[in-house]
Amino acid sequence: MSDDLTADELTAALRGLATANETPPSVAAPEIRRRAVRRGRRRRTALTLGAGAAALALAAFALTLGSGDAPVRREAPAVTAPRLPASPTPRFPASPTPTTPLSTPVTGTVDFGKRALTVDGRVMPITSGYPVRPAAGLLTVAATLDLTRDTVDELAKSTCKVAAPYVVELRGTDNSSLYVGSLTCAPRAGAWIGLDAKNAVWLYHRLRPGDTLSVAVTPSA
Repeated sequence: MSDDLTADELTAALRGLATANETPPSVAAPEIRRRAVRRGRRRRTALTLGAGAAALALAAFALTLGSGDAPVRREAPAVTAPRLPASPTPRFPASPTPTTPLSTPVTGTVDFGKRALTVDGRVMPITSGYPVRPAAGLLTVAATLDLTRDTVDELAKSTCKVAAPYVVELRGTDNSSLYVGSLTCAPRAGAWIGLDAKNAVWLYHRLRPGDTLSVAVTPSA
């Protein structure tokens, strides 16, 4: 055998030497392919997320530029009319209220000069009795008496009797009593006003305690 090697022999020798010294891979070929697929997916996901973030950043930047360029519109304050100072209300002194005495309502009138007693427009002649005429003023009805159950001292002292058992007691301003009723006689003295029986009964049912009669001072003719 010759010491000189041909080119083919030398190539074959080198390949054999490389194969003999080649280090086998630590990972199997299928696992290498799976890892390569996963790395590709991660790259694509990262690219997609990066593109989305860039788009959002561009949109936010565009909005910022748009809001910065547009002039801010400010509402002008509403114009209000100036308030005028309130004019002071004039105060007038209160006019004094005239003090008018309270008038007592009068139910009727006793006129000793004309010898008549008038109530509600009904004129009743004083037919008997000569009472002492009181001064002008008021007579107040103190009581309406039914002689079937009530007693009148003035009548008990007198010889006269009543034709109807109905008597009205009047009281003067001096607290003296004057009786009105139908008498069977004409006493020359006493605190009596004599009426006929019909008027005496009507007056008894018409008057109430507290009613007032005014005393007239018409002079007799």
